[in-house]
Amino acid sequence: MSKLTSLSVTTLVGVIATGAGMAATTNAKAATKPTDHQSATVTTSAQTIEQAQQHVQQAQVNQATAHQLVTDKTNAAKNAQDKLDAAKNRATTATNKVATATTNVNAAQQIKNQATPENIKQAQTTVQQAGTHLTNAQDAMHQAQQVVDQATTTVQSQTTSTNQATHNANIAKQTVATAQSQVDAKQADYDGLTVDSLKKEQVTAQHLVNQTQAAQNAAQANVTAANNQVTNTQDAANKAAQTATSAQQTTADAQAKQTAAQTEADKANAAKDEAKQNNDAAIAQQNQAQKDLDNLDAGKLTQQANETQTAIDQGKQNISDTQQSLSQTTTNKANADKDVANKTTNVTTANNAVSQAQNNVNSATTVQSNAQTTLNQRQQAVADLQSQLAAMPTLKVDKVGWEKAVNGLVPGDQIVAMTDAEYEAYYKKWVVYGREFLGVTYLNNPFSSTAPDDNTKFTNINQLTKKQYEELVNYALNIVNQARRIWRGDNNELKTQTIDMVLASDAAQVYSDENVNIAATPTHLGSEIDDIAAKYHVGIIDDTGSYTWMGEELGETAINNGIKVNGTITLAEIKEQLYEDLVLMLFGDGGQNSWGHFYALMGGSKESDSYPNQYYMGIAFDKFGHLHLTTRADANIHGTTPDTTPIASAPTVTHLNQSLAIAQAAQNTAQINLNNAKASLTAANDTLATARQDATNAQSALNAAKTKQTQFASQMTALNNKLNSLKTKLANDTTSLAKIKSELANLADAQAAQQKVLDNAKARVQATSATLATATANANAKTAALKSASQTLSAAKQVQAIAEGNAQSAANTAKEAVGKAQHAVEALTNANQHVVAAKAQLSAITDKLNNFASLKQHSLNELTSAQELLSTAKTQLKQANDVLNTQQQKLDVANHSLDAAKLALDKATQFVNQRQAEYDAAKAHLSKLNHADETLVSAKVALEAAKTQLATSQTDYQAAKEHAADAQQELTDAQTAAADADQAYTHAEKVLQTLELQASLEVPTVTEKLQQSVDAVAEAVVDEAQADSVSDTPSTIDQTGVTIATANVAATGHNTAKTENVAPSLTHLTPHTPAHSTTAGTLPQTGEASENRVAVLGLTLLSLLLSGLTLGRVTSKRRIH
Repeated sequence: MSKLTSLSVTTLVGVIATGAGMAATTNAKAATKPTDHQSATVTTSAQTIEQAQQHVQQAQVNQATAHQLVTDKTNAAKNAQDKLDAAKNRATTATNKVATATTNVNAAQQIKNQATPENIKQAQTTVQQAGTHLTNAQDAMHQAQQVVDQATTTVQSQTTSTNQATHNANIAKQTVATAQSQVDAKQADYDGLTVDSLKKEQVTAQHLVNQTQAAQNAAQANVTAANNQVTNTQDAANKAAQTATSAQQTTADAQAKQTAAQTEADKANAAKDEAKQNNDAAIAQQNQAQKDLDNLDAGKLTQQANETQTAIDQGKQNISDTQQSLSQTTTNKANADKDVANKTTNVTTANNAVSQAQNNVNSATTVQSNAQTTLNQRQQAVADLQSQLAAMPTLKVDKVGWEKAVNGLVPGDQIVAMTDAEYEAYYKKWVVYGREFLGVTYLNNPFSSTAPDDNTKFTNINQLTKKQYEELVNYALNIVNQARRIWRGDNNELKTQTIDMVLASDAAQVYSDENVNIAATPTHLGSEIDDIAAKYHVGIIDDTGSYTWMGEELGETAINNGIKVNGTITLAEIKEQLYEDLVLMLFGDGGQNSWGHFYALMGGSKESDSYPNQYYMGIAFDKFGHLHLTTRADANIHGTTPDTTPIASAPTVTHLNQSLAIAQAAQNTAQINLNNAKASLTAANDTLATARQDATNAQSALNAAKTKQTQFASQMTALNNKLNSLKTKLANDTTSLAKIKSELANLADAQAAQQKVLDNAKARVQATSATLATATANANAKTAALKSASQTLSAAKQVQAIAEGNAQSAANTAKEAVGKAQHAVEALTNANQHVVAAKAQLSAITDKLNNFASLKQHSLNELTSAQELLSTAKTQLKQANDVLNTQQQKLDVANHSLDAAKLALDKATQFVNQRQAEYDAAKAHLSKLNHADETLVSAKVALEAAKTQLATSQTDYQAAKEHAADAQQELTDAQTAAADADQAYTHAEKVLQTLELQASLEVPTVTEKLQQSVDAVAEAVVDEAQADSVSDTPSTIDQTGVTIATANVAATGHNTAKTENVAPSLTHLTPHTPAHSTTAGTLPQTGEASENRVAVLGLTLLSLLLSGLTLGRVTSKRRIH
């Protein structure tokens, strides 16, 4: 037999090859004569399909099992590989440890060989020599370090000097720049200072004062109006709320009356209904009695007896129904009673809430009023403190310029080097600079007063009280201590004790007693002042304890001149004179004074040992109105201590600022409290409105509950009446039935008795009719009263709604008024601040105009001083630069020496490190020699342990390697089995699909041989699939073409099989030439006419088979036949 490349392709083709050559035939219905050999329809047995389905199911189970096995084997292989990697790492580590241990053993053996007594002794000698060398090197390093330390100290000292010189040079440079700018500014100030310009500024300032005062007045008026509006709107809101409350009460009263009228009307209507029922019943009884009389014969009585019995039965049912309704209504009535009780409680609670809310509104109104009063007080306190602060001098001083004015424009060595002519020029510049600095400082720190000081007047300086003197000295302390903080940079302040005021007073009295007017005779009474110091044991004590000293500064205050011109002088003017004297002492004390007053107030020069001491100050005025200011240090000379009680201190700027901050915080708190009070009042009004609405709603709910209660009560009454009526009727019917039965027995007597009943019924009709008339009249009256009460209630509700709307509107208006009042208060606060600022500005300008001549002269003096200071500053700058150059040269030399010392230290340090390393190495070598035996033993033990560990690791690695290989092989086998299971499942599905398709088509039944061929083909497909599942040598199918063995099977005989090469596509099958020539419409061999079913079947199966195989597995087992 020939070699088959793919049995799975060739097997089924043989079944359909007969039709393949007839694909082009369009109509096989020829008029040929049928032969005895007819083709039969090919059928696929259900048993074959069932077997194929079983094969598919089993293949699917096998496929799932195989894939699960692949997953398990994959995990096992991964775990085995991880263990193999770990074992390999352990083996590598063990190998490295063995190598290291071997090296250590070799090294230890070498040390052991070297550890002879001679070598050990030599090593000991080497250690001793290395120690000596190390000590010598360390001593040299320490000496080098001392040289470096000395050089460093020299550099640091010289750096300080150089930095100071640099600082002085920079200051001198800045001084020159400042002096030049001051000259320019003073020249501009002098040129621009005119009476006209000041008057224009005064007019503008006055206009601003007028504007701010007008705004202040308007703001105050707005606050007043706003507060009045708050009061009015709040009153209106309260009245509206009261009106609403009254309307609510009126509505409640009207509701109660309407409810009562409803109750009365319901009762009257119930009585009317009851009277009507009774009258109707009486009429009915009358009619019935008449009817009974008319019906008193045997036949009618019998009929009546039957009807009455029916009525009795119905009456019993009616009674039962009515009793049920009455029971339900009774339950409803009980629930209504509970509801009324609950809603009554709700009304009481709501009314109590209204009362409480009204009380809260009243309380909130009071709280708001109190908060407004408190805020007004706090605002006034803030305004007072701001006024005091505005009058309290706060120094603004250019410290650099101040230092130049005091210390000079150039360094001292430059001044020493000056010629007389140079110094004279420098001195003039220095004086000019000092004057300019004074002028700038004076302008930058204008005097300001307070209204109380302006209103306190004296006709004689002796009228000053002790308290006022203390106020003045506190004023002076504030100015001087501000200057001390700026100049000194610390908090060492002057203080005043009782003895200081005594000292100053005695000093002033001496000048008054000796009639010394310092304006006419500028002098100090030195011996008298020393006597005063000795008298009170104050001053400074020298080493011998025999010297006392007290400083005195004099000021030419013009107090008496002011009294002479104006007749009086105010406390504000005295403070202004004191202020100007202090400014001159602090900032304009150059020239002939040589800043002596300044140094006395500052505590001396910074270089002085007494500079940190505590100093004290006192002031007084002599009879000429001139200032006497005393200064001193100690107050315990020769063991006697005077009265050192501190005077009452006045608030400083810091204290005033702190007080202002506290007052402003209090004002803010008061404002917050007012806002909270207003908010609380608004909330209270809202709560009141809500409470009132809740009360109205509760009353309405109560009224509705009472209405239901009344309705249920009426229903109960009606049902009880109905029940009684039904029971009465039942009793009557029962009686009637007995009566009828009796009448039947005694007809004549019955007729007579019935006549009597009729008469009684007529009398009852007359009585009930009269009762009905009376009840009807009463019901009509009650109904009219109810209507009137309902109209009154409706009107009251309308009035209440209007009142509540008005109350809410009034509350909203009051709330808006509160907001407007808050804005008005804020506007007033701003206006007050603007007025204070405008007045201060106007006062300053007015003071300038009043002192224009002196101000102009002062401006000229400042210009002259500025020019002199500029010249001095330039000279001082030159001197500072010369000193800087000298100091820099010294610093360069010191740095060079330091660098050399550091280099020597570095070398010494390196040498020490080298000697230390030699010493450490010698000691280590000696230690090794001394411990050579122990080291060798330890190294050998470690080597054996490492070898043991290596052997264990290698064994573990080999086992892990074999385990990993086994796991990988198992994984490979599982993957191969899974692939075979996939192929088997695919083949089984194809076979099943082919068999199912073959069974679904109408195919002529084949002969027994053809059926055997089909079975053989199917069996071959299955065999091929099974063979593929175990194949170890797969070969690739040629995908460019498929060899198809075409078998032409006929009913009679066999044709020689013909093999063609065709592509696996239906489109390549149709053009092929048939294997047998045919005539139109005639089948080959048989000449049988057909509808081309076989051709269609052949093409369909071939296309399905080829397409399925092309997409399926492409390997098969080669088999040789």
